[in-house]
Amino acid sequence: MSQINTPPHATNAPTNAPTNGKARWAGIGLTALIGVLALTVQWGVVTTKLDQVGRQLDSLAVEIRSLRSDIYSIERRVSYLEGRLNGRSHSQTGDTP
Repeated sequence: MSQINTPPHATNAPTNAPTNGKARWAGIGLTALIGVLALTVQWGVVTTKLDQVGRQLDSLAVEIRSLRSDIYSIERRVSYLEGRLNGRSHSQTGDTP
């Protein structure tokens, strides 16, 4: 019968003893430190990925330059062959170029 009249805080649950706040500030500091470390790691990952993208863009630019020079070379050859072909057609018809 004594349990019926006991207040809820009188059970065997641990009591919340007053603290001086050091544990709370330690928890806040630890959380902030973990957050800063996480941001630092994430920043490193992002910069590494950006460096990889930059290297890939550089290699693509080199390939584009190479392809451009190949295209110009092919265009010169085609132009030369067209000129020769046009020269032959003019000489066969008797037209003066």
